[in-house]
Amino acid sequence: MLTALAIANYRSLRDLVLPLQALTVVAGPNGSGKSNLYRALRLLAETAQGGVVGAIAREGGLASTFWAGPERFSRGMQSGDEPVQGGPRQQRQRLLLGFADDEFGYAVDFGVPPAGRSAFNLDPEIKLECLW
Repeated sequence: MLTALAIANYRSLRDLVLPLQALTVVAGPNGSGKSNLYRALRLLAETAQGGVVGAIAREGGLASTFWAGPERFSRGMQSGDEPVQGGPRQQRQRLLLGFADDEFGYAVDFGVPPAGRSAFNLDPEIKLECLW
């Protein structure tokens, strides 16, 4: 049984580590990220089946899966005085997915290929993959 699910920089899920039980109920208002949680879990399944590149392409490409919010939250954003919105990126964007159970774990880090290294510059590239 999976005991934890980890997602970072996927759509509305900026940084999530979700402990799982035998029964985990996901509930919340519309727009709170429930569907993105399920979609991220589906991407993990596609990774295991070798179809993650196609699955990400069907979502509009890797760039469309990234967290669109800010890299850092200003004091104004935190206090509610400013809207929460993204801006120009200073750091490389990565999509991180992983899971664990009592005996093993898996994590994968997706990014875009370096410019000029691939004819498919918008396709996801696995930057790091770990199994423990």
